[in-house]
Order: sequence, then C-alpha cells, then structure tokens
Amino acid sequence: MAKCPLPRPLLYLIFCLAICLAVCPLSVQAEGQISGNGLGQVKSHYTVVIDPGHGGENKGTESGTALEKEMTLVTAQALYDELSRYDNVTVYLTRWEDPAQDIKMADRAGLAAQVEADFLFSIHYNASEEHTLFGSEVWVPLKAPFNVYGYRFATLQLAQMEELGLFVRGVKTREGSKGDYYGILRECAALGIPAVIIEHCHVDEPRDASFCASREQWELFGQKDALAIAQFLGLKSQELGVDYSTLSYESLGLPEDVPVALTLKDETPPQLCRIEALEVDYEGGTLTCQVTGYDPDSPMMYYAYSLNGGESFSPLQPWPGSRTALGEYEESFPLTLEVPEGSVPRVVLRAYNMYDGMTVSNLLEEYERFPEKETQTPAPRPALEPDVKPVSAVPVPDPLPQKTDPLSDPLILVLGCGGAVFACLIFILAARALAGRGRGGRQPRNRRGDSSSQPR
Repeated sequence: MAKCPLPRPLLYLIFCLAICLAVCPLSVQAEGQISGNGLGQVKSHYTVVIDPGHGGENKGTESGTALEKEMTLVTAQALYDELSRYDNVTVYLTRWEDPAQDIKMADRAGLAAQVEADFLFSIHYNASEEHTLFGSEVWVPLKAPFNVYGYRFATLQLAQMEELGLFVRGVKTREGSKGDYYGILRECAALGIPAVIIEHCHVDEPRDASFCASREQWELFGQKDALAIAQFLGLKSQELGVDYSTLSYESLGLPEDVPVALTLKDETPPQLCRIEALEVDYEGGTLTCQVTGYDPDSPMMYYAYSLNGGESFSPLQPWPGSRTALGEYEESFPLTLEVPEGSVPRVVLRAYNMYDGMTVSNLLEEYERFPEKETQTPAPRPALEPDVKPVSAVPVPDPLPQKTDPLSDPLILVLGCGGAVFACLIFILAARALAGRGRGGRQPRNRRGDSSSQPR
C-alpha cells in the first residue's frame, strides 16, 4: 500500500481546517468582513423587489388624514422610479395599487422568489402606543448571513435618514415563536432571500411628523432609499453620472466589519443610570447635574427627566452622542435644567436603551426652595407740593374757560379796529344830517330885507 507523501501533523491540520470550514461557514461570513458590495459578491445584474407595506383592509398606522398603506405605496413607487435609473438592475413591486384585500406575507416573499430577487425591501412608517417615540429604524432577520446583509444596508439607509435630520433608532431584530417576529422577514429567510423592513419615521410624534406631512416628502424617502440601495449593491448609472461600484464603507464613515451582537435583541434595561449634583443657581433658576448611563448590550438612546420626584416626566430627549447604528453613545454628560420659581426640585431621570428598555436613576432632593422672582412695580410718583391738596377721588367738573387778552388775538384786533372805523363813519354821517336839518327850519328872507311888509 502506498504511503501518503504528506507528514502526519500536516494532515491533521488540513483535516481540522476542513472541519471548521464545513461546520461554521455562515458564522465566519457573518462576523467577518464582506468584500465587494453589501452582499459579499459582485454580479453583472441585480433583481430587487420593493414591498409597499399593508394594503386593502390593513390600513397600517394613520398620519392625520393619510393612511400608512397610502404613504408606503407613494414611497415605493418613487423608489422604483429612482432605482430604475441605474444600470443592470431590474425592479419589481409587490403591489402597484391598493388591493381589495391585504397581500399575505408568504405571497409577497413568493413573488420575490419567483423573480429570483437578490433582496426585498419592505417599506413602512411607524407609530408608538404612547405617541412618544421618534426616529428611524431598520429591522433585519435573526440569523446569519441575512442579519449581516441587513445590517450592511441599514447603516447606509439610516445615514440617509440622519442626513435629512431624523433621529436614528438603530438596526434591530425581534424574535417570535416561529423565528423572526415579522412575517416578511421570516418568509423571505425561509426562501433564502435577504430582506429588511424600513421604518422611516414615527408619524404620531411632532418631531417626526414634520418629515412626513406631504406627498413630496413620501417621495423623498423613496429617493433616499434608492440611493442607499445603489450604494449597497455597488450600482452605476450613466443617466445620473454616478458609480458606486468602488465605494467603500470606510469612505462613508461606516464600520468595515459587522459585529453580529449589534443585531441581537437586548431583553434587559440599561445596567446603570445615575445622576449627581454639580451646581445650582437659585437666582438664575437653574440646576446642573451629571448624568451617567451604561448598557453593555445595546447603546443608550433616550432620556427623560422629572423635577417633582417622578410624578411627571419631560418628553423623551435624544441621549447625547447616541449613534445606535454604530453602537456609540456618551456614557456621561452634564444636564442643566430650568426650575420653576417657588418650587423645591426633586430630580430623577429615566434612561432608555436601543430596545426601549428603561432604568430609573437615583433621586436628588438636596435642594432648597427656588425663590420667586420679584415683579417689577411702577416708579413712584413725585411728591406733591405742600400747598397743593391731594386729588380727590370725587369727579371734578370741567374747568371754566380761561379769559384771554383781546389784544393777543389778531382776529379780534382787526375786528375791533374795523368796528371803530365804522362807528366813526356813522358819527360823521349823523352829524352832517343834523346840520342839514338846522338850515331847513329858518324863514326865507326878502331880497329887500323886509320880511313883514304886506301888499297895499
């Protein structure tokens, strides 16, 4: 019998390597780096299926007068139009209109399998029971390699949402009794098709509602999704003049390797939430405390504070430095709060992780009552002179008109002079009349001077 030319130790090494490659290929692929594009392979042609969520009697959530099933269809159609402008990609929709009945998840996944899709993207909008949550998130499958493919796409898509100004809630997964909780992810994984659910924003929270209030904004989401898909697949477009075939995650500021742990659901609340008093300004009405939070399983995402010992809390606030898609956040930060005047603050804080797990902090109640700010009073009136009597509250009649100097008014002066002249004229005329009357009363004289002679 011929002997093997290889040394026995080398044979053992080759045998062990073969066993490792045969048993754990998916885990190695999931936890390592993915070369080429987000799918770890470069193809000459790609097939993509866009799935507008809900439809028919399944209306989804509501945004004012709009229904989610209407919003998702507009976004999906805009995504289709934009992605179709790229080369070497064929795009399908699971529905082009609102069907009479909602399409089953198995049928949606079946269409993707029928066209041999490389990826399915399910389009959605979000809402919360208490109407307090805000931000964008992407749901991915539980198992490798589909969770990694989903994570790779999600980091690109969420970067687009963050660029619009939305808060990022992260890349998430949820386990159900049959595997993936969400049916579209579960059905696609069973057929070997990578898939994700894109929750663009929360329609029922004011900070998010302003991003999805019009049809134009729904279409903009679709255009942003198309850009993320093009980057993910490394597509080119002669029409648009872009080439993402050589685009690297590093150039986008995204991690090159993907820890699988980031897509595993965290069932526990944050491990630590502590607040410490730093300074207080009673005159200015503020206090500052140091907030510390820590969670080894998922990044911190929100916080809310109370000034009355937990009887009521502020709206949720973004945790400083939180980049949930990358697992980053600030473990400690100063927080300055405005305190209502006349109150004694009792400060407590809630900390939330990426899966909305919540931990309550210790209670700070070492403060005194904050003073009430003095109201500004009008300036005092000047003191009255000693010989002036105080004004009575009894109504005073209107004062009599004051006398004026006739010579100070030009009109009166003119009228007065005119009247004097007129009076002089009357006087002269009267004198002349009297003189004429005196001459007419004498007896006529005889030229001879004998006024009494009678004819003989």
